[in-house]
Amino acid sequence: MMRSVTLRAPGELSLDTIPVPEPGPGELLIQVRAATTCGTDLKAWRRGHPQIPMPGPLGHEYSGDIAAVGTGAKFDVGDPVMGVHSAPCGECRWCQADQPNLCESIMETKVLGAYAEYLLVPARIANVNAYRKPEKLPYAEAALLEPLACVAQGILEIQRILRDQTGSVLVIGPGAIGLMFGAMLKQVGWDVTVAGRNPERLAIGNAMGIPSVPLTDLQMVPDGYDVVIECTGQVEVWEKSIDYVRRGGLLMLFGGPPGGTQASFNTHRLHYDQITLLSPFHFGPPAVRKAYEALAAGLDLSPLISGVRPLEEAAATFEDLAAGRGIKYVFQP
Repeated sequence: MMRSVTLRAPGELSLDTIPVPEPGPGELLIQVRAATTCGTDLKAWRRGHPQIPMPGPLGHEYSGDIAAVGTGAKFDVGDPVMGVHSAPCGECRWCQADQPNLCESIMETKVLGAYAEYLLVPARIANVNAYRKPEKLPYAEAALLEPLACVAQGILEIQRILRDQTGSVLVIGPGAIGLMFGAMLKQVGWDVTVAGRNPERLAIGNAMGIPSVPLTDLQMVPDGYDVVIECTGQVEVWEKSIDYVRRGGLLMLFGGPPGGTQASFNTHRLHYDQITLLSPFHFGPPAVRKAYEALAAGLDLSPLISGVRPLEEAAATFEDLAAGRGIKYVFQP
């Protein structure tokens, strides 16, 4: 038997004792060493989420050691591993068009339940999007592979459109994703500024070596930024973001507003200044590999970890996150 956190209803978590899963062909049973909290899980805790059934297990950012394997698995018992929670089919029209992040069944087979002592990883994910953890990479940071893969998907899209050029980039929103964008873009040579309203999170950006300023104090670079990345998911910030982009520049709308909302943009700027709008979704295997390689190369995301909690404190942890206390917490079952 094992302990596992269950999301029973919005705002209601329980710590249950359930059977340890048995891996089938190609599957992995991971003894969880670290599981990090996520903005998606916070949304589910607050109001529910279409991809996270209730009642059901919670958590999808993980790392750990292989406790058991099914026949044909590509890892061995005892291997330290890190992975993400989904993988494309490789066969649908989007996969064949080299857009695996848009795979029509990417969410049909996924990992849920990382806030537990053991986690079962389906063969589809284990074969495509799981990696051996580098020895020097802490388990807590290895668990950040999934959100960093989302960031890497956005960066791959930027590199595709701008043909690998670098320049000035403004990231709006100093949450976990915004600071990951800042760190990863800085690692590949961009001149990065992170702007936002939360002074504690801006201070974390500064501690990571990323110039971080209050949004109200933001000084425009001449003619605007080459790239602006919106990470707050607030409609009014979406609409304002276009003001910071140079002519011929790119505006990435990464943060997702609530369903059913609409945004308006200055059509004169969009048309006559030839601004590209981009809103990347999820990630494909190339983005997962890019994120893995960044972590393996020493990308330091440790300042994003706000503390370590036991599973017994899951409810209190999400209350802290909802109140804006901390960025990411680590459960170490």
